[in-house]
Amino acid sequence: MIRFASRDVLLIAAILVVAGIVTALAEDGLDDRVSWLEQHVIPLDSCLAESGLEDLAPLAAMVGDAQIVGLGESTHGTREHFQMKHRLVEYLVEELGFTWFAIEASTPEAHRLDAYVLGGDGDPEELIRGMYFWTWTTEEVLAMVEWMRAHNARSDHKIHFTGFDMQTPDVALEEVEEFLAKADRALADRLLAAHPSIVNVGYELPCAASSYMLDPEGSRGETVRFTAWIRTKDVRSGHAGLWYLVTGREGEPLAHGYMHDRGLSGTNDWTECEVELPVDETAHQIVFGFLLTGQGKAWFDKASLSVNGTDLDTTKLDLGFEGDLAIGTHTNLGRYSTRIDRFIAYSGAQSLQLSGSPSTPSAAALIPNAEEIFAEMKSARDEWLAVHPVKEVDRALLNMRIAVQYLRMVAGQVGASRDAAMAENVAWLSEQYPSERIILWAHNGHINRMPGMMGSHLAERFGEAYLPIGFATASGKYTAYGSFAVQAYDLQVPPAESFEATFAAATTSDFVLDLRDVDGEDIRCAWLAETRPFRMVGAAPMDEQFFDTPLSDYYDLIVFIEETTAARQL
Repeated sequence: MIRFASRDVLLIAAILVVAGIVTALAEDGLDDRVSWLEQHVIPLDSCLAESGLEDLAPLAAMVGDAQIVGLGESTHGTREHFQMKHRLVEYLVEELGFTWFAIEASTPEAHRLDAYVLGGDGDPEELIRGMYFWTWTTEEVLAMVEWMRAHNARSDHKIHFTGFDMQTPDVALEEVEEFLAKADRALADRLLAAHPSIVNVGYELPCAASSYMLDPEGSRGETVRFTAWIRTKDVRSGHAGLWYLVTGREGEPLAHGYMHDRGLSGTNDWTECEVELPVDETAHQIVFGFLLTGQGKAWFDKASLSVNGTDLDTTKLDLGFEGDLAIGTHTNLGRYSTRIDRFIAYSGAQSLQLSGSPSTPSAAALIPNAEEIFAEMKSARDEWLAVHPVKEVDRALLNMRIAVQYLRMVAGQVGASRDAAMAENVAWLSEQYPSERIILWAHNGHINRMPGMMGSHLAERFGEAYLPIGFATASGKYTAYGSFAVQAYDLQVPPAESFEATFAAATTSDFVLDLRDVDGEDIRCAWLAETRPFRMVGAAPMDEQFFDTPLSDYYDLIVFIEETTAARQL
């Protein structure tokens, strides 16, 4: 880097101003910015929970009386961000009395974890997978769930687990129907009649599918035989079959295939199908699953993978589908649905069912009936409260609201965005527990105050009682879903003018910064009030990772972890 004496900097700056050019701060300006940072950041001793909370003590004043704290992440797959969020959950619960944790995942599916963290039975990995998003099926989230359970076992001050998303109405509708079966049989029948259309309506995508990931250890250099029993009914304009993908360490496809030329169509009784997967010596991951295109229904059961006649260990994947959850299946795939069928099976008691109904009514056509059912439920609330517990009644109302939110979003109604719905669900949680404090876990893009985002709706409703905490990193890797597999990618080097580049220049590598300390008149920190590049990566890999962001407008606090690694899938 070229260095200039101070008088040279002033001379050059004067020349540029005269020429009408706006230039970046000179290097001694960077020194001033870094010096200000060093005086104002709170250094972090560790990202790991249960490593002591002394360094986090200043957060008490920063959080203040906030009722809702949003914890973001710069990517959906950063290990140290997840770990630090876990540590902040520990602090907020044990030191500041927060009692509810809500994650960016389907509400009723996430809420199933509440019983587990309160000491109930269940497999935590299966319950986490049951939230559908691969982003949360990580070692880091599992560690936090187990910490919550351990905390609740030793403390009278409990932490609860739930969600606030609404992208899948399947379980929400099932729980509403279960309640209405007791409270109003006629209303239950009306909802049951509408149920298939609601869950099958969606984005116009061409198939229903499932995907499972397997470590190729023990099968490299061999040919893997993937078999399953498939049954079909009225499959038209498509087929049902098996598919696979073998990838290398950088995500490059080494082998892939599916039963496009011999898939099952029409109506077939249980038929054993197979594909062979050549697994290269350099294979890093095997991805495989089941597929349905077109209309009709297909059932899959008793699947296995073997090498030279010896079955590979797929126990945790439940390829016999005897569990409560359809692990690995993709829902919300156009007018298709995936579910566990408890009545049809080749072996055992259950199978996986994929179904496609392109003739399903549009979302807009389904909204009036769903809204009418919801309105009747709200009108009956007082009557139901005389017979049923308030939490049971209000949970049913929330789940019906989720179904209506889903239809409105799919139909593209004005103001019916996913973020608006998520904010509405967080507000519902706050209304249910007005004296309790809530922690939100989501992406930076949702918790911030950008117009239209969940955080902007929460800020409008709760004012300073909502505190968004953004997360940033300078270098390393992250996990994302690309090339049909979840894998690690490199973080882009921060541009010189980015917030992260200045953060990385500080001698304190990991810290918390309160952006409310920024004085727009002080040149040492005014840059934090400017619009500069800031990293924002979602669930897919991105080559261009930085976007112009007015940082101090969007977030109250920033957690910076200089070097991070990819989140680790279960």
